[in-house]
Amino acid sequence: MVKAQLWSDEEVERLRELYTSYKTFDEIAEKFPKRTDNAIRLKASRLGIRRPYYSNIVQVKPLVYKSGEGDQASGYLIKCKECGSWIQVDASDQSRDRTVLTCAKCGNYYNVVTDL
Repeated sequence: MVKAQLWSDEEVERLRELYTSYKTFDEIAEKFPKRTDNAIRLKASRLGIRRPYYSNIVQVKPLVYKSGEGDQASGYLIKCKECGSWIQVDASDQSRDRTVLTCAKCGNYYNVVTDL
């Protein structure tokens, strides 16, 4: 059986900061290369830290727009529920099935699901 490493004060502070942010869990886990995903979640739970709640989950269908400038760009357009402005997401920015976006105009957060 592997003995668990104690968490340093620096790691705990970093966990408190990142776990409550709107970063994806994969982005958070990258900041703890010596910790497993389970260890990170368990420590957060024991500290009483919770992930932020996404009130705006948007499912988009692929290829809502294609660039007419010959650069082969494509992606999604999402209308902000708060202020009505349009948020453009390039398909090349989609490295995972989920992405967190922020409206540039009002700062509203969206969790975009491209594949269910």
